Amino acid sequence: MTSSLFQFHLETIETHINSVAQLLQSSASSDLTPACAALQSAVLALSSLTQQKSAKLDADPSLKARLRKASLSLASCRESLARRAALTQGALGALMPATRQDTYAPAANQYARQLYGSAGRQSGEFRATSA
Repeated sequence: MTSSLFQFHLETIETHINSVAQLLQSSASSDLTPACAALQSAVLALSSLTQQKSAKLDADPSLKARLRKASLSLASCRESLARRAALTQGALGALMPATRQDTYAPAANQYARQLYGSAGRQSGEFRATSA
């Protein structure tokens, strides 16, 4: 694998990582999606390059160090994106609360005859409410 082609792809990835990191720190969320898509395509291009040709990173330790630094920066961006997604999900839940639905049992007296007990069902025999 040619070192210059690998360095070109690595520089492209570093540029995209820096732009995504800057967009994560700012409040420009509309530009974040295209920047992440460009970063993803650059990483896929580098990955396909390393799969096509054997990677010889041991010959150039500075290239190996740059790749490790880019890997750590990419992990940091991924964590920041996950945090932003959680904040957005929480804000969305505050603005538009989800409807609550029963997960396991239907509401009491929803059906004419319930075979199994549910909360608040009258037993009929003792005219008592059982839980």
